[in-house]
Amino acid sequence: MSIKLVSRRGAIGKGWHAVALRDAAERLLGVGRSGSGRADARAGRVQWLDVEAGIARGDVLDADGELYQARLDLPVYSPSDREVFLQVVRARPELPARLAAGEYPQEIEGALAPHEISLLPRDASELSHDCSCLDWPGPCRHVAALVYVLVEAVDEHPVHLVTLRGLTLEDLIAPRESAAASSSAERADPQDDDGTDAEGADADDDAGSSPGPAPMPAPFDPGRTDPSLLAAAIGAEPARIIAEFYGSRGPAAPEPSESPESPDHPTPPDVLE
Repeated sequence: MSIKLVSRRGAIGKGWHAVALRDAAERLLGVGRSGSGRADARAGRVQWLDVEAGIARGDVLDADGELYQARLDLPVYSPSDREVFLQVVRARPELPARLAAGEYPQEIEGALAPHEISLLPRDASELSHDCSCLDWPGPCRHVAALVYVLVEAVDEHPVHLVTLRGLTLEDLIAPRESAAASSSAERADPQDDDGTDAEGADADDDAGSSPGPAPMPAPFDPGRTDPSLLAAAIGAEPARIIAEFYGSRGPAAPEPSESPESPDHPTPPDVLE
């Protein structure tokens, strides 16, 4: 089985990214090897193509009937370049879908340029090659044929460039923020299966070593306060008015005395109780 190129004449590669890859590779190949490589690629001599991190390789059938394994190398990103690249592309969440659809937006390269980073080879010196044939130092015609098969593959599937740089489409998708997980944890029932509060239990265990903050007093609820106790604190008449306004559930407050409270007219004992 061999790979058949779509291009039968003229330049190989139509998309801007495929052309950029082809131009960089042809500067490495030179005029002579470029011509023989195009002819061999169009003749279907490249049997298969495999693209992985930093390497594109394939078997190329020579005119003598021998199979030679050729390879073209494009270095994976360094950790720092990888971080910058991901920051740029993750700001464009539509990029993975566009790459999967066969499109590599040129503006991405524009955004990477100030950082001196490119998904494509920036120069022929960034490319290296190898082959199992004896044509050394090369590049040989087998490598040249592989180059043109790779160019047409990248034209249709620009995600190959991502793979060569040591990344995947999944890497380009920004990870979800942990806020959603934190919110879910806060909404979860803090009690264990036995009904006890795990955090509360830990707090009780540590109470001897480091006292926690003083508990907040319960809020005052006039509708649930016994008017007789309120009368002992503020007087019978104010207590009655408050109880009537809030509809106290406690016993009815006593009627006010005929004369206001004073040292000479103390509040009756039954009201104080």
